[in-house]
Amino acid sequence: MTQFYEVRDSDQNLVWIAAHETAGEHRIFVYLPNTGTWQHSTAVEDDFYGRDHAATYTPITAEQAVRQLPTMRKLNAKSASWLLEELTSSATATSSELGLPVATTARPTSEAQVIEILAKNDGGRWVKVYSGRTSGAARSFASELRNGKKARINRIGRFETRVVHETVVEARRIVEKASA
Repeated sequence: MTQFYEVRDSDQNLVWIAAHETAGEHRIFVYLPNTGTWQHSTAVEDDFYGRDHAATYTPITAEQAVRQLPTMRKLNAKSASWLLEELTSSATATSSELGLPVATTARPTSEAQVIEILAKNDGGRWVKVYSGRTSGAARSFASELRNGKKARINRIGRFETRVVHETVVEARRIVEKASA
């Protein structure tokens, strides 16, 4: 079971959506909008379990968490590079592992986020890039990406696509074989 929280700083600014595993290891993951992943955070964990919280933790439902994820602001890659490095080198969890329902927004990720996700992909694994309201919208997005009609995205390479769970599009880079 997982309990979700809005994590706010002392000025009441929303800084994280956190997922607290209430069984097993009792780890806390934070959603990192820069990568679209859930990262284990020992700093948030230490604050959550500590006596004097630096942050405020307000319980929210899984549905509320899903609605807020697309609104989260990315960390500044220059001023918070140390934090990004620390989080991206920590353990990850998927939304489904944390018990989140599949998002049903038309475009949960912007083209810039899709580019960022796919640019890191070496072609060895499938990554979620789109969640549509209908299976038709998902098939259309998958087809456009596969056939090079998403010009901004396709500048970084060619991609295989597939539709899973009827409305979710996954993609992976097509790795060109070097000729001898």
